Amino acid sequence: MVQRLDKGQLISIIGVVLRPKGKGFSSEEINQKLLLFCANCPDPVAAMRLVIECMTPKSAEELVDRALAMPQRHARDVPASELPLSHPLRQMSIASE
Repeated sequence: MVQRLDKGQLISIIGVVLRPKGKGFSSEEINQKLLLFCANCPDPVAAMRLVIECMTPKSAEELVDRALAMPQRHARDVPASELPLSHPLRQMSIASE
């Protein structure tokens, strides 16, 4: 279970992921932040792809808006050809409040 984040928290986290230099986080911590961000999006796999494959620089807010606008799709429903069965996103779910 991961913490449910609001839009402001998502913007803050993705800002660290996009520009980690000087923030004091290890690469493992940045990877965990990326997973937390993606788990909080309607389509975690597409959100991860959006961040990782982002070729044109986008603001953190723009990336969050695009990720949150995606249609709902749970990582457990994604075929193994798109997301390995052992990928951590398959096991992540948002904690109920």
